[in-house]
Amino acid sequence: MFIVDSIPVIDEPDKSEGTLQNEDIDHVTVITNPDSIKMRGYSNLDKLIFVITKEYAKRPVDIRRIPSTKIMEQKKGVWYLKGANTPYTGRFIDYFYNGKKEGDGTFNEGVVDGVRTTYYLNGNKSFFRNYVNGIADGYSEEYFINGAIKQKGTFKKGLDDGLWQDFYSTGEIKRQINFVNLKAVVSKEEEKFYSLQDKSIELLKNEDYKGAIKKLNDAILLNSKYADTYFYRGTAKLNDLDFDNAIADFDKAIQLEPLYMEALANRAFSRIRKYEFKDGRTLSKTSQVTIVAAKDKVEIPLEDKSKICADLAKSVELGDTVDMIFDAIERYCK
Repeated sequence: MFIVDSIPVIDEPDKSEGTLQNEDIDHVTVITNPDSIKMRGYSNLDKLIFVITKEYAKRPVDIRRIPSTKIMEQKKGVWYLKGANTPYTGRFIDYFYNGKKEGDGTFNEGVVDGVRTTYYLNGNKSFFRNYVNGIADGYSEEYFINGAIKQKGTFKKGLDDGLWQDFYSTGEIKRQINFVNLKAVVSKEEEKFYSLQDKSIELLKNEDYKGAIKKLNDAILLNSKYADTYFYRGTAKLNDLDFDNAIADFDKAIQLEPLYMEALANRAFSRIRKYEFKDGRTLSKTSQVTIVAAKDKVEIPLEDKSKICADLAKSVELGDTVDMIFDAIERYCK
């Protein structure tokens, strides 16, 4: 078993927790003596590998003593230290595998109470939010990985209250909604726009791609500066095997929001599928869905391959941990 900075790694490491590189490590201790292993409570193992990161090594002792949620367990929404009979009260700090801070906050009888903060792997703040007895209450901000503000607003007993603003990473306002008496105040045009988008998402889930595209066309006529609408329409076109027009929609979404992780990934897959499905054999066809047999790994021109790999790399940098992203990188970018 690996024990990183005093925390046993029991489950398969989650890619969202980052990676542990040689340059992150201060020292490693390997224990194979059965008595020493048994003394530490692991009698069924034949080897313990203790990894201490450089970040951990330089932490003050009082900070090291603050527990992580990774050595806790949650029961019915309440957090306990493993083996404890009473909910945990006190500070907690979570860390990525490389020892850098992932998030922190305070539990009161097992629920978050006070400010909860999380961080990106690069050290920038991801969001902070205030809680009262486990319920969001008070001012909150969310950030892009580059530090730019993404969203800000206030909660009241878990519900949106007052002015909420969403931003693009460029600093442009994406949308803003005012909540009066905890209800959104929107114009009829905005209401129609969001209704069209919601209906298109439902059609996407039901694999009615042409129907979704029609709704999104109407939505774009109402608001041509909303990145998500182009993303959804591009996704519908990708699933409908209309690869060039899908790429054009993802281009527009990324033009509005350069850090749009999902649009970057889908633009890469639109280019990949364009070649994998080229001259593909149609297996079945209905009025809504066409199923075509894809080829195995195919040759992709260097210019398109460079664009694909740049988009996949950027998507991973922004936090995409979907297995198919890494499979595509392995297949076409190495």
